Amino acid sequence: MVLRIVPTLIKALRRYLLDTDGSVLPISAVVLVLSFVIAGAGVDYTIAVNQREKMAHALDAAALTVATQLSTSVMTDAEIRDVIEDSFRGNLKDLALTDEAVTNLNYVIDPNEGTIDISTTVSVNTYFIKLGGIGPDTLNVGVGTQVAYSRFDVELALVVDVTGSMSGDMNTLREASEGLVDVLIPDGMSASDSKVRISLVPYSEGVNVATYASAVTNGVSSRCVTERMGDPKLTDIRYDWDPDRDPDSFFGGGSSGCSSSSELIPLTSDRNTLIPAIRALSARGGTAGQTGTAWGWYTISPNWTNLWPAASDPEPYTEDDVLKFAILMTDGNNNRHYDYKQRCQDSNCWWEWDRDSDGGFNGDSSQRARQICENMKAEDITIYGVYFGPDNNSVGARNMQACATDESTTYYQATSSAELISAFGNIARKIQAIYLAR
Repeated sequence: MVLRIVPTLIKALRRYLLDTDGSVLPISAVVLVLSFVIAGAGVDYTIAVNQREKMAHALDAAALTVATQLSTSVMTDAEIRDVIEDSFRGNLKDLALTDEAVTNLNYVIDPNEGTIDISTTVSVNTYFIKLGGIGPDTLNVGVGTQVAYSRFDVELALVVDVTGSMSGDMNTLREASEGLVDVLIPDGMSASDSKVRISLVPYSEGVNVATYASAVTNGVSSRCVTERMGDPKLTDIRYDWDPDRDPDSFFGGGSSGCSSSSELIPLTSDRNTLIPAIRALSARGGTAGQTGTAWGWYTISPNWTNLWPAASDPEPYTEDDVLKFAILMTDGNNNRHYDYKQRCQDSNCWWEWDRDSDGGFNGDSSQRARQICENMKAEDITIYGVYFGPDNNSVGARNMQACATDESTTYYQATSSAELISAFGNIARKIQAIYLAR
């Protein structure tokens, strides 16, 4: 509205100054011009302020857009500039100076503080204060904004129960797991751009570590692994990996009962690896939750970097820009553990695997699992425990409560398929909120 009336006012002033009818004293004309310019200066500045406000809103929107993308993905300078320009331009459709404002855009990223500063300037034409040469032809208008983005990367171990008791709920588990991936590594995001890496650790009587089995068992097993060899009591279990050490560093193949299609996947951001592996999950065997928990930790432990492919290497615990999480899920009680024991008959002695079944809260398998959880939490790994079942006082539920970092906020009980899917979705959004906000 202001811009539309300005030309009318200027034309009226010119007609007055050119009017030769009557006797208008020169000094009167000068005073009139000055008065008109002074009064009109307010209009010029109002126009400039309005332009600045429009640019400021558009710049804030552009900054928030690029900060969100920086928080979730790795971006090149060209990609950052494209996002800023596209968003900024899209919010300045009715601004006559859009091209100039976009051309003058500048941004500075501080990766140490996790901030991005964006600014721009335009020259706004004056209509009044330039009359008579007493003011500038344009007013320079500048705007700037700063927003924070997350500089953190995420490593997440997804440890899921694929024991025989889950056979009727595998579709639910697959849907819940796939939904979690969809939140943290959205469809369409390339593996190289994602700031989140997820490992998948299905477990039953042991863990199917697939191509890694021969190395970690010293050739004993081609697929299924259980506890370490030697005395597997908790104080003797080592949570690092050194294949050149004594045989006690190797795992045993005490069981062949792992699901053949439920394979461990080390850390990856590749949906084309994770999603097919999730869809292939199938149920079989008893419940060795301690083994699943241990291998979930191994996939995000920096002590295991020489086992996994380079792209799956966990970052050091001392890396301040990496957040580590684990999700542990079960529908029942731990009821399997394996000891490598010496047997003797007459004068002949040999070593063999001995499988014990214990479903109690204080059984060896549950005690080992809970101690592994404590060791993980001591390394600042946040653990979410999910119990899938109706009895919140069962052994399985109590184990998940004990393993959770905070029972009130990181423990979930799901009594139905819908609740399990919801629990996984809520956890994914919590993890997303944590790393975006920090």
